[in-house]
Amino acid sequence: MKKLFFSFLITAVILNLFGCSSPKQKETNEKAALHSTDSSHRSPRPVHWGYHGDDGPEHWAALSPVYAACGEGKTQSPIDIQESGTTTGSVWNLEYKNTSVRIAYNEHMNEIIDNGHTIQASVDEGSSLRYGNKTYQLKQFHFHTPSEHTLDGEHLPMEMHMVHQASDGSLAVIGVFFVEGKKANENFNKIISYLPDEKGESIHNASDSLSIRLHIPTDHHAYHYIGSLTTPPCTENVQWLILKEKISLTTDQIKAFSSRIGPNNRPTQPLNKRSVELDELKESN
Repeated sequence: MKKLFFSFLITAVILNLFGCSSPKQKETNEKAALHSTDSSHRSPRPVHWGYHGDDGPEHWAALSPVYAACGEGKTQSPIDIQESGTTTGSVWNLEYKNTSVRIAYNEHMNEIIDNGHTIQASVDEGSSLRYGNKTYQLKQFHFHTPSEHTLDGEHLPMEMHMVHQASDGSLAVIGVFFVEGKKANENFNKIISYLPDEKGESIHNASDSLSIRLHIPTDHHAYHYIGSLTTPPCTENVQWLILKEKISLTTDQIKAFSSRIGPNNRPTQPLNKRSVELDELKESN
C-alpha cells in the first residue's frame, strides 16, 4: 500500500514539474495567452462608448482602465474659451493642398483618431501644420454638432476638427466654428453632396477634389491651448488651435450634418489654470 502511495505521489510531482495539464486547463491557458499579447496590438478603445446613457461622457472613465484619463486627466478637452482672457502667442505655418474626396460615416472610425459618431473625411498626403522644427501632417477632418468648445459659455451650431499627426505620434488639432447665415457656402456644398446616408458607408471619388485651404476661414488667428482628445481614451498633450473667425453655413447645410451625427459633443472640461493664447497661422506661399 505504501509503495502504491509513493508511486502516485512521485507521478504527481513529475507531472507538475513538466507542466502537464488537462485538455480543459490547456484551453484555459491558451485563452490567457491570447489576452496577454503585446500591448502594442491591443485596441486603444477596447470598450464601446457613446454620447448618451450608461456609456455617455460622464461614464467614460469607468468603462475601462484604458479610459482613466477621461476622469483623472487635468488637461482635458474641450474647454470654454473666454475671448477677453487671451494673450498674443506664437506663429504656426500652414500648408494645405487639394485632396480627393474620401468621406465615411461610421459610429467608430479606424483612422488616426476614433471620433465616435461622426462624418469624417480622410485626406491625401501633403497638407501640413508646422511649429518650429516640428511638422504635423493633416490626416482627416470631422464634425461635431453642436460645437464641443464653447465661447464665453455658449455653444455654436457646429465645429470641425482638422486632425494632424507628427512623426513621433503627437497630435495637433485645428478647430473651426460654424454659425448660421443666409447665404449657402459653396465650398461645403461639395462635401454635403457626398455625405453617406447610412452608418458604415464610405465614398471615395479620386476624380474629384477638395481644396482644403478653402475650408478654413481667411483670418488665421487661433486660440491655442494644451488639451486632449475629446473622445476615449482622452489622451492628453494635444495641441489645440481654435480659429477665431467662424464659417457661415445656412440652416439647411448645418442640418445636413446634424441630422446624421448630432448631438455628438463632449461637455466642456475644467481649465485647471491652463493658459489660452491667441496665436497666428500663416499660410506658406
